[in-house]
Amino acid sequence: MTLTIPDVEKWAPEELSTTAAAVGKLSGDLDGAILAGIGKTQSLRWDGAAAAAAGDRLVTEKTRASALGQALLQLQTALTQQVDNLVHTKQTVLDLRNQAEHPPGPGIPGYTVSPTGAVSADARIEWIRRSRRGPHDEDLFTEAKLQAMIGTEYGEALAWQVKIMRALQQAESVAEQAITTVDQAGKAIAAAYEGLGDPITGAGGAPPPPAAPIDAAAPTAPPPPAAEVNGSSPGRMALHHGGAGLQGGSTGLQSGGIGHPPAGAEYQTVAYAHDHSGGPQAEWIRQAKQVLIEMGYPPDAIDENAIATIIKYESGGNPNAINNYDSNAAAGHPSIGLMQTIGSTFNAYMAPGHGDIRNPVDNIIAASRYAIARYGSLQNVPGVVAVAQGLPYRGY
Repeated sequence: MTLTIPDVEKWAPEELSTTAAAVGKLSGDLDGAILAGIGKTQSLRWDGAAAAAAGDRLVTEKTRASALGQALLQLQTALTQQVDNLVHTKQTVLDLRNQAEHPPGPGIPGYTVSPTGAVSADARIEWIRRSRRGPHDEDLFTEAKLQAMIGTEYGEALAWQVKIMRALQQAESVAEQAITTVDQAGKAIAAAYEGLGDPITGAGGAPPPPAAPIDAAAPTAPPPPAAEVNGSSPGRMALHHGGAGLQGGSTGLQSGGIGHPPAGAEYQTVAYAHDHSGGPQAEWIRQAKQVLIEMGYPPDAIDENAIATIIKYESGGNPNAINNYDSNAAAGHPSIGLMQTIGSTFNAYMAPGHGDIRNPVDNIIAASRYAIARYGSLQNVPGVVAVAQGLPYRGY
């Protein structure tokens, strides 16, 4: 089995939940039918050889049906076990692809991800080459610096490729485990069915041994074992020197030009986190926290690191980010802004006077209130918990 990203994208684990429920109902109906038959037979006022034969037949059918019911329950368990694994693994693959393809800033191309997980930096590199030229056709930085930037982009693309391909390998392992587990349960049902014998005479059947339990619980899908690049998510590139990133202004990477980097500048993987006026992400979080405190939230309930983690993985620090590829978008209400909230959630949790979903401070306020209301605290948001444990980020 060689899986591609489109293969994984077609997975529908929710159908296993539906099937598991149907199998569970079938098992219950079978038990109910057998018990009803026994009860009705026992309530009859008859005796003699016919009565004894009828009683013996029902005892035999109860034994045989019990084996089949146990096999059906084994199948239900097998199906249920696989749902979380498949959901988590599918989400990991798609999240990695989407993060790699996500443009790190206005006008800056994302990486190109092929169906097999190969990642290309060609579009980003071509943009860097074009942006090297200044308004008067002058070189804004040296050839050596250009080559260093290109090398970094190749390295970033490779880091994403390793992550995505490892996630695909993990997806393949999870899929094979699901097939094996469900197949094992199916064989138990087939054996139990054979043991039922002729439905009229009862002949030919022999109660099979009790269905063996599934060999082992389905393994929880671990994250792709690829290390983060320089401690941050790959693909969030910025030219760094003394804390100055490549975001906006005459000194930063933006559509139309690359500013002349200061001496000793180097690429690092940091999030794009500046609005159009150049305000840093830390300031947005500080302002939002102050508003929340004024609304009565305890200061220690507003974890700035948790907020920063959510921003990093949800939007990469882009206040104008819009998610046009998930189920919310398909339903007509895409996630928007720094912490990626849908309109109805934002409207429900926004603070008075802070009603602009694309305003980074307003978005942080509403999203934080929602997270606290749903999970009890920002630290309990699933993605924050996952990252703290070294696992892939998960949406909230």
